Amino acid sequence: MKINRVRYLKGPNYFNYKPTIWIELDLEELEYQPSNLIGGFQEKLLTLLPGLRQHTCSMGYEGAFVDRLTEGTWMGHILEHMAIELQNLAGVKVSHGKTVTSRQKGIYFVTFECKEPESGYFAFEAAKQIVLRILGGSEQIDVAGYVRRISELYYENKLGPSTEAILEAAIRKKIPAERVGKDSLIRLGTGSRQKFVQATITSQTSFMAVENSCDKQVTKDILHSCGLPVPKGEIVASLEEIFKAAGKVGFPLVIKPRNGRQGQGVITNIKNKQELFNVVHCMDGHVKEYIIEQYYEGHDYRLLVVDGKLVAASLRLPPFIIGNGHDSIRRLIEIENENPLRGEGHEKPMTKIPFNYTVACFLEKFNLSLDSVPSRGQVVQVVGNANLSTGGQAIDVTDEIHPTVVEIAVAAAKAVGLDIAGIDLVSRDITKPFCFEESAIIEVNAAPGIRMHHFPSKGKSRDAGKAIVDYLFRDREEASIPIISVTGTNGKTTTTRMIAHFLDADGRTVGMTNSDGVYIGSQCIDEGDCSGPISARKVLASPQVDIAVLETARGGILREGLAFRYCDVGVVTNVAEDHLGLDGIETFDQLVKLKRLIPEVVIEGGSCVLNADDPEVAKMASYSKGQIVYTSLEERNIHIQDSLRKGRTSWYVDRSGQIICSDKGKKIPFLPARDIPVTFNGTARHNLANLLQALAASYAQGIEMEVLKERALSFLPDFHFSKGRFNKLDKEGRQIIIDYAHNYAGLKAIFEAVQAMNAKRVITVLSAPGDRLDDDIKDLGRLAASKSDIMIIKEDAELRGRRSLEVPAILKKAACTSLSDNQIHLVPAEVEAFIKAWELSNAGDLLLMLYEDFSKVQQFISYCGENSSKTKK
Repeated sequence: MKINRVRYLKGPNYFNYKPTIWIELDLEELEYQPSNLIGGFQEKLLTLLPGLRQHTCSMGYEGAFVDRLTEGTWMGHILEHMAIELQNLAGVKVSHGKTVTSRQKGIYFVTFECKEPESGYFAFEAAKQIVLRILGGSEQIDVAGYVRRISELYYENKLGPSTEAILEAAIRKKIPAERVGKDSLIRLGTGSRQKFVQATITSQTSFMAVENSCDKQVTKDILHSCGLPVPKGEIVASLEEIFKAAGKVGFPLVIKPRNGRQGQGVITNIKNKQELFNVVHCMDGHVKEYIIEQYYEGHDYRLLVVDGKLVAASLRLPPFIIGNGHDSIRRLIEIENENPLRGEGHEKPMTKIPFNYTVACFLEKFNLSLDSVPSRGQVVQVVGNANLSTGGQAIDVTDEIHPTVVEIAVAAAKAVGLDIAGIDLVSRDITKPFCFEESAIIEVNAAPGIRMHHFPSKGKSRDAGKAIVDYLFRDREEASIPIISVTGTNGKTTTTRMIAHFLDADGRTVGMTNSDGVYIGSQCIDEGDCSGPISARKVLASPQVDIAVLETARGGILREGLAFRYCDVGVVTNVAEDHLGLDGIETFDQLVKLKRLIPEVVIEGGSCVLNADDPEVAKMASYSKGQIVYTSLEERNIHIQDSLRKGRTSWYVDRSGQIICSDKGKKIPFLPARDIPVTFNGTARHNLANLLQALAASYAQGIEMEVLKERALSFLPDFHFSKGRFNKLDKEGRQIIIDYAHNYAGLKAIFEAVQAMNAKRVITVLSAPGDRLDDDIKDLGRLAASKSDIMIIKEDAELRGRRSLEVPAILKKAACTSLSDNQIHLVPAEVEAFIKAWELSNAGDLLLMLYEDFSKVQQFISYCGENSSKTKK
């Protein structure tokens, strides 16, 4: 049993809208051993992972997976369920999975949901190792060890709790949100509307306010200057200064680092010189400056203020242990740290109590150490502050806080200048009016953690993440630029280019991806086939972009999933058999389901533009929440007629050849199809179909009809507007058509247009991609031969797993069914093949150049220019 390939599908994908791991698994000899033929396997597996008994499998009832084990199922399916169960045991809540059998014997495509790729993949590896050990007869299998490692990987790699809460709140609000890099930086929104958050620092947060809040003394000075209550105190840098300041401030007092964070090094309620002496001799020697300040008797509270409003308030309790008469404080802390609610750093609702100088110094006050053994029932506070980062607990008190206390907290956040602030104050009773003599603001914190508010030890959970998202964006529209996604088998690139051209306007920048590159406005920032999610993310991440038009090809969806959860307009041009047998898409029905993903992610209220002339595309309407806009080359199309009866928007060509937009029961004449350059006098019906969809998508985005007319007339089928897509050149009496058609449906559409051009002879230059099935390559050869007078067969530079000249040989054999041997020429190099066609041509001929590399087309055109004086009969 071996793993051939692994993919992490981070966006919506063929299997799930959530992040999914896809694994190509070769069962090898286990292909012949379903579960019911392996003695004792089921019993051993269910003993190790009893939770599998509750798995519903695809049959939908609890225990269904056990039934499948009993009747016989294969290891790919078993590993899928085990990977899900192991993640859940590690505290990673996932549920969805699917295993697909390949046409190749022993090959399975295993998919399952994961929250984070490292832990998700290890869960599968762990499942595989457990199975192999069961089959090998191992008696001791450490399932707990595997689960522990999954948990470790998950918490090592996931977002911190504050950032995660914000990201999840954004997702619930349908606001685009993604992690940037491996730290806790997230981008909310897209394009020119995006904002960033790291922990609880936002794009709106003032740098100066953060700097001021990090300097405790500066914070106190600012608050004091505003008349807000702060403890009196002094900055100290030596033992002499510490004791001198203590005499001025008076006991009890607090000592803390001037630039400290997360409660580290803070010692409170130092009652006399002896306790102070004990404390200062065990403090961190790396700290250069401390603050000595007045200690206030009372409770420690954290108040979260967002955009001038109180969002949550917590009573914070310092960590403590209770003696049992025989264990040391060190051991009692270790026992408490085994609490499953406690974790390292901020990974869980509570943090483990540290073993550091802060604990040692605090215990020193009471002549205790980590090795002291408290008596049974003795409560020992082990840290002098109640910060959650040092093991403290939080109790929600939001509903109890007095309005005057709220006013003080809001005023403190505004005084320092923070949009999101954690106000630490000490008060005897926050349910009563704020008392300036008995209460004080201890700190104003930038980047306050919100874990305590989401996961209080006691009391009501407060959705602080949502409050922060609501502050940044009112709704999805304010956060997300419009996204138009174009998919299909053929015509995607032309349709994408036309939409981008139609949407282009002064003061608005269109970002576009297609099979030639990534464009920000008129600037190409990347070249090559850029129809996948990596390229789409470049557009969506660009702060220059106001609207995105994204060609969305099958390969990118299968590699990573979509780059977006929702689109505003989804366009499906057509679906034809192409690329079957690759990446687990082996049947036409699977290909249809893959393309259907775009209609499925059209947001409610958006538009789904479907080619009504393609029956499979038309059926996709029932899977979309968007408004369905059909397009058709035939007014009589049943879906167009249904739209007309119901007053729904549609675009079609009427019997006279006029393009019509039907909207709200009104038929609006657009232009005669033959007048629009890209249709070649109405003969290039595949381009006309693309045009209708581009018009429908642009109209759905509010582009006015007169603007659409001007843009449709100005979109020329040349190298500038539509590079490599049915470009026509006239040279020395010959018509040259340049196109990228590389599948049967695309080539058939090209020949239909070519036949209307009344050429004396058609000379076709073509190749076929090596990753196509032999039968698909033969179909291309037969079709081209049946429509051509002369064929020049070339070979793609990228063989895609084929032997040299293997594909040309298949094409030639297929072409011989329509053409004689002397009408077929084998010229492997692309430029030389184009030149050969030119040399064989005469005035009146049409040369159809189907290219792999557009730069070779440009070389051929240069050759023609240099040899234009050549006379041919």
